[in-house]
Amino acid sequence: MRTGTVPTMASSSPPLREITVVAGVIRDDKGRVLLTQRPTGRHMGGLWEFPGGKIDDGEAPSEALMRELDEELGIEIVVQRPLTFAIHDEPGLRILLLFFDARISGGEPRGHEGQAVEWVAMKDLPSFPTPPADAELIRLLAERSIP
Repeated sequence: MRTGTVPTMASSSPPLREITVVAGVIRDDKGRVLLTQRPTGRHMGGLWEFPGGKIDDGEAPSEALMRELDEELGIEIVVQRPLTFAIHDEPGLRILLLFFDARISGGEPRGHEGQAVEWVAMKDLPSFPTPPADAELIRLLAERSIP
């Protein structure tokens, strides 16, 4: 009896790298939403997004969101409920985005990494260029489909 390995088919595409990102939907007392602009020279530079960032190994999504917003904007937040998720695929990369409702519990948002920061009225959200993965959430917020 012969033993051996099962032949595998070679893939022509590079291995898929997967990352998980958290983002906060933060609203003020006027009902506006906080957006930040990705710095030029970075991936998707110039686009507006919900603030957040990558989850580190062993980190809970809520911990990652609190850490990222402290580092990037100098604010403390309370993470509330999960809102939705999105998956964005690019060649060799899959990004899972987890969106959470959050509120500021301390500090004023300021771009610590050179990014612009803006409070945006719900009706104006669709006029801001955003990454493709944010598009559905932008639509739902602008239509007030998400309370």
